[in-house]
Amino acid sequence: MKKVLEFRDQGYNCAESIVKTFNEEHNLNIPVQVATPFGTGMAVGGTCGAIAGALISLGAIKGREEATDTNESRKYTKDIVNKVKEKYGTLECIELKKKGISCGEIIEYTYEVLNESIK
Repeated sequence: MKKVLEFRDQGYNCAESIVKTFNEEHNLNIPVQVATPFGTGMAVGGTCGAIAGALISLGAIKGREEATDTNESRKYTKDIVNKVKEKYGTLECIELKKKGISCGEIIEYTYEVLNESIK
């Protein structure tokens, strides 16, 4: 089983699972608690927590520190979001659930897309 799914099985939400795995695989220390509010589509079925976790992780390596810095993360964000939306037709947790998409599936796919995007 992939590490990202192992964290989910341990009780971490979708966003936390992605951040924890990204930390381990990329030798980072993103505070996992920043991802906690994004589980279950921000607790209301909104944007999928896996997507939020991927973007939090992305920001840690491609985000900017100063307002005058170029926002390099935008192109990666577009790539990740567009690929997920193209595959599933939505970014909304509640809609993914209605389509029968499991948390495991969306976590695994989104994590793969994140890693492919930053290569």
